[in-house]
Amino acid sequence: MTQLFQTKVCGITSIKDAQMCVSAGVDAIGLNFYSPSPRSISRQLAVEIAKTVGAKIKLVGLFVNEDPDTIRELQETVQLDYIQLHGDEDPYYLKILSPLPMIKAFRCDSNDPVQIIDYLGACTTFEVSLKAILLDAYQPGSYGGTGQKLDWKSLNFDSSYFGGFPIILAGGITDENVSQAIGLTRPQAVDTASGVESEPGQKDQQKVQRFIKQAGLAFGTQGSA
Repeated sequence: MTQLFQTKVCGITSIKDAQMCVSAGVDAIGLNFYSPSPRSISRQLAVEIAKTVGAKIKLVGLFVNEDPDTIRELQETVQLDYIQLHGDEDPYYLKILSPLPMIKAFRCDSNDPVQIIDYLGACTTFEVSLKAILLDAYQPGSYGGTGQKLDWKSLNFDSSYFGGFPIILAGGITDENVSQAIGLTRPQAVDTASGVESEPGQKDQQKVQRFIKQAGLAFGTQGSA
């Protein structure tokens, strides 16, 4: 089984930023294939990034309501380590994509997780195995990457509460609040995009370095209390 990363910087749009993330010690980078996003990249650029840094960092492909055959082809071509589904994909859709290593993202619009729990129950029925679930903030008309902060205090982030799946925390995480986010929720991983940018799609080296430093310190203290 692939070991889940702890830190992920999503929305990488250049080889330079990908290399910078490797140098900063980031565990995984996200390559966005959702064309309406300001962080989306072409297949060709994704392949170039993968050839440059793929052996040094985990590659996560982000998709929104994409055709399953397209996802399979890109996963093989780019050699993606994970497929992150950030749209309205239902459990049967995930069954079609099995056994690809999948992460399902959920946009939380309330502190009642019953819909997520029901969804994961259906995944179990379909014998769908997820590598992790990602909890993001909800914003109407958007599929993520907005910088909207998830209400960390309102949800029970115990992984056993969500079927035992590893939890990736997203939603407004920055280099300034990542330590607090990890301390409050104790996820298995954290994910940021706009939180370490100078502008959409352009990562800020100092912010990325601080994000990794603070996340590393916070993860290092888990279980010590």
